[in-house]
Amino acid sequence: MLNYKQLYYFWHVARSGSVTRAAEQLHLTPQTISGQVAELEQSLGVALFNRVGRRLELTSAGRRAQQQAGAIFSLGAELEHTLRHAARERVMTVGIADSVPRSLAYELLAPAMELATPYRLICHEERVEHLLDELGHHRLDMVLIDRPLPVDCGVRCYEHALGHTPLALFAASALVDVMGPDFPAALDGAPLLLPGEKSAIHDRLLDWYGERGLHPHIVGQFDDSTLMKSFGKAGKGLFPAPLAMRQEIERLYGVTWLATLDDLPLSYYLVTAERYLSHDGVEAVMGAARSRLFAHDPQK
Repeated sequence: MLNYKQLYYFWHVARSGSVTRAAEQLHLTPQTISGQVAELEQSLGVALFNRVGRRLELTSAGRRAQQQAGAIFSLGAELEHTLRHAARERVMTVGIADSVPRSLAYELLAPAMELATPYRLICHEERVEHLLDELGHHRLDMVLIDRPLPVDCGVRCYEHALGHTPLALFAASALVDVMGPDFPAALDGAPLLLPGEKSAIHDRLLDWYGERGLHPHIVGQFDDSTLMKSFGKAGKGLFPAPLAMRQEIERLYGVTWLATLDDLPLSYYLVTAERYLSHDGVEAVMGAARSRLFAHDPQK
């Protein structure tokens, strides 16, 4: 059997590059650390370090061992987090990217409060980079985002696709009547309420207009999608939103669906620190996405 305590000591030496620094981090003597690493090398029958002067350099076997040991101890941290979470009050801590529409986040998260033993939700809104860092330190159970994970996010986490929906345009009925039925020509010069630059659809929507030779009259730009919809309700301009939220948007804001931009699909993702979904609250969110939010065509 592999001695995981010895492997843990080796991992710390490999990360810190020094027996002395590893000993300080682990509050042990350098003699204890070096002795345990030597026993690990002896039991494995392979050298993990080469001594170059006063420095330690990993051998090729040592580099492989460091990488796999990191994965082992990361999984151990996940297990500890899972078990500790199970022993606490049922609280689900969620990070929501600041570009995800709040109404959509509500539809996704509400089922976690409808379980036989419901969760108390704690929701944090922030930049994706900050939320992923919090997730990596197990301070969040999951993160909702509206674009794929960046390749170099720097955090060990896993992306789960929630679903896809086209972008749609909405406006107050009076504005729709003035614009007329000729689509998309009627959009040329029409007042537009635009999501902020950090939104996944800001640039894509402007490109969509440009590709068709249309020139919107941008009357407002909003990081807060709820505020944008409120201006739309007041007839200040048409605004974009996920088609999957059509019924909710029309009911809450008294606006009218104007058009669906099928060539502008929106995708939403749930990000967890664990590869497999073993959290019933997270499973409830996934189930809501598949059965309630993205399972039907809101145009029908």
